[in-house]
Amino acid sequence: MLEQIRMLLIRAKCRFGVLARDERGDFGIGQIAAIVAGVVIVGVLITVVTGRLGPWIDQVWGWIVDLLNKTGP
Repeated sequence: MLEQIRMLLIRAKCRFGVLARDERGDFGIGQIAAIVAGVVIVGVLITVVTGRLGPWIDQVWGWIVDLLNKTGP
C-alpha cells in the first residue's frame, strides 16, 4: 500500500514538472506587441490624468465651497 502511494506521488511530481516546463517562456511577437501597446496606453492615460488633475481638483473644490455657502446660515 505504501509503495503504491509513493509511486502515485512520484508520478504526480513528474507530471507537474512536465506541466511547469511547458508553461515557461514562449512569447510570440503578437504577445509582446500586445504588452507594449498596453503599457503605452496606460502611460498615455496617466499623462492625461496627471495633466488635468489640478483643474479637476479646483473645480470639485469650487463645487464643495458653493454647496457649503448655499447651505450655511
